[in-house]
Amino acid sequence: MKMNDIIAVLRQVYNRYDNIRLGIAGSYVNGTEKISSDIDVVIDGDSMRVDIMEYIKSLFDITVDVLWVDLMKKEDDELDRFAIENGLPINRYSAYKTVMQEVRWI
Repeated sequence: MKMNDIIAVLRQVYNRYDNIRLGIAGSYVNGTEKISSDIDVVIDGDSMRVDIMEYIKSLFDITVDVLWVDLMKKEDDELDRFAIENGLPINRYSAYKTVMQEVRWI
């Protein structure tokens, strides 16, 4: 599957849900996808709505990982707070920080 195909499919989601923003992250954005790669879909808004997640997954014939921005940020903030409280360095390569650097919003 090509990046443009993924974008075209994901645009269908906007016809059904209007309180979200969608993006793609991972190997497809980096241009390192393989035949076995999954699609990492990033959602900003309406956190953990199972119906949105299931609908997105149903649109593809390959594995889709759905990443919710607010949940990743909450976890990242908690880990950063823990690191600071314990005199540890903040992880600059957490899942949240990495995804937010590479996400391609559509």
